[in-house]
Amino acid sequence: MSRFQEKREQSINKLVEVALRLFALKGYEATSIRAIAQEAGISLGLLYNYFKSKDELLEEIFRRSVEDVHASFALHPEQGGTGIEQHIRQTVKLLKEKKSFWKLLHGIRLQSEVVRQLMTEMQQQTAYIEDRIKQNLVEAGIPFPDLEAKLLFATIDGMAGHFLLYDNYPIDDVASLLIMKYKKT
Repeated sequence: MSRFQEKREQSINKLVEVALRLFALKGYEATSIRAIAQEAGISLGLLYNYFKSKDELLEEIFRRSVEDVHASFALHPEQGGTGIEQHIRQTVKLLKEKKSFWKLLHGIRLQSEVVRQLMTEMQQQTAYIEDRIKQNLVEAGIPFPDLEAKLLFATIDGMAGHFLLYDNYPIDDVASLLIMKYKKT
């Protein structure tokens, strides 16, 4: 990667980080594109070189979360365990590695303007997650995989929410207990 590309990537990452923080802190609607540029220490003109609008910044934040979710389903045969077990463990790892990102993202996902803008993408993402969980449940021979996928997804989502809200939440212990419930006997 050239020095120019590296600098460009750093600027984009800084803009995404600042936008996410300001959207979570002030609200999406109350955050101006000018405030994002100023807080990031980047000129407004340069910001517009990277993102045409505040909406594009929001879409980039969401795109990065989608990449993380997809990565949480990647199978790693060398790690052993079922697809369900690997998904739970990778979700926990991801939450720990990017806790501040996910904490802020959860905050902005609850804002009505953001939800309206990303509703289609969020529904597609939810369907993807439930389908992947269902596939893992079918492979594990779990009965009622459609309903069980909804329950497991809600459980993992709740576990993630508690981890993001409470500093001493025992996410590893909760994840281990959850994995035990889906182990083949």
